[in-house]
Amino acid sequence: MLNTKFYDGFEGEPELALSDGENKLIMWNGYFETLLKALLDNNLEKEGIIKEYFYQEGWYDDSPWVIEDVQLAINQMKSFDVSKLVVSDGFKKELVELVQEIIQFLENAKNKTVVIEYD
Repeated sequence: MLNTKFYDGFEGEPELALSDGENKLIMWNGYFETLLKALLDNNLEKEGIIKEYFYQEGWYDDSPWVIEDVQLAINQMKSFDVSKLVVSDGFKKELVELVQEIIQFLENAKNKTVVIEYD
């Protein structure tokens, strides 16, 4: 299954995808970076995808990049707090929906290799 809902309308802009080999969730990079910045602002430990974002390693350097601890990524996404963002209500709504989609994607792919593909 290919899900482009969070990239539609951003064609030509940088994209990021989560892939488990069979399924792919493609999103506008701006959504993902805003989400990760918000997670950093929650004072989460700098590990997993948060560490890669903070140090600009991982998928920034090598694509595809394997998410080593899918459960950690799920837990990090579950800690997302949209109320801390200073963005429009429409953008907040999109991010809340995206977080739900990411969590669902990762839950479904728990027993698979999940990679981040960065364009």
